[in-house]
Amino acid sequence: MTDHTPGYVAALACALHQANINALNAAQNGDNQLGTAITKHPGLRIWNGDLLRVGHLPKTPFAVECNALLPDGKHVEMAHHEHVHIDPVIHQWVFCAADADGAVPITIAVTQTRTDDPDDG
Repeated sequence: MTDHTPGYVAALACALHQANINALNAAQNGDNQLGTAITKHPGLRIWNGDLLRVGHLPKTPFAVECNALLPDGKHVEMAHHEHVHIDPVIHQWVFCAADADGAVPITIAVTQTRTDDPDDG
């Protein structure tokens, strides 16, 4: 096995970092954006019916923020961290492992429709 020079390792690290930056930019501004941006709330997006932000944010404050934005009859069930990337075959955003090529970290607020009737007491 050949030894890799520090310059070679640094070049690989820079290439990986740039690939991650490119994936983040694609998620927010590219031709195949992740979900739909919510113009009244910069950085907030809707994907598969749930609210998300790119990056791993503190889950509880994010859930509270999203819950305040939802209309009556909906609520945030929970918030969690995931990673997504564009599947090279179907060219759509899908969940992936954190170390997958082009993985983008996201925080998702899973929304649900209320089934309880507040007037039932």
